[in-house]
Amino acid sequence: MLEIRVHGRGGAGVKSCAEIFGKAAFLSGFKTQDFSLYGAERRGAPLVSFVRIDKEPILERGYVTRPDIIIVLDDSLDFKHMLNGSTEHTLVLINTSRRDKLKLKNSKNFICVDATSIALETIGKPIPNTVMLGLLVKRLKDKITLENLEKAIEEKLEKYPEKVIQANKQAAKIGYGRFI
Repeated sequence: MLEIRVHGRGGAGVKSCAEIFGKAAFLSGFKTQDFSLYGAERRGAPLVSFVRIDKEPILERGYVTRPDIIIVLDDSLDFKHMLNGSTEHTLVLINTSRRDKLKLKNSKNFICVDATSIALETIGKPIPNTVMLGLLVKRLKDKITLENLEKAIEEKLEKYPEKVIQANKQAAKIGYGRFI
């Protein structure tokens, strides 16, 4: 089973990130589970979402306490808290333009990208979730395809104008093409 935790703030697409990834995994033949935990439902409040994927039925319930992957959509949150339960094998994808100031361990498992800037250029809003999902799918290319990620984006954003859907798909493609 692959367990993922997504950290960010309300309004940055944390909940949608988990839902889109869960749908992309489902389209790729996985059993999925995604859910969010948040206190005050307001823009800017800390929020965490969880995703589990597996080829077998997922019987486990509850929060993801030992994540295989952590996605950080907002680098202003408490890193010590976000990294709880991580190991030296946990992949950590961080939306940041200030890697040097974060005092990260020198590890190939910490991948930083300024997804907010990419989102502003493509979507026109500081919502970095689809950029980060593109980056994640690139890392998991043997499991989930970019095409299934794009289909999941289309389904999640179907109530929005086509321009918004296409912009988010483009953001995911840029994330997919970055680094790794």
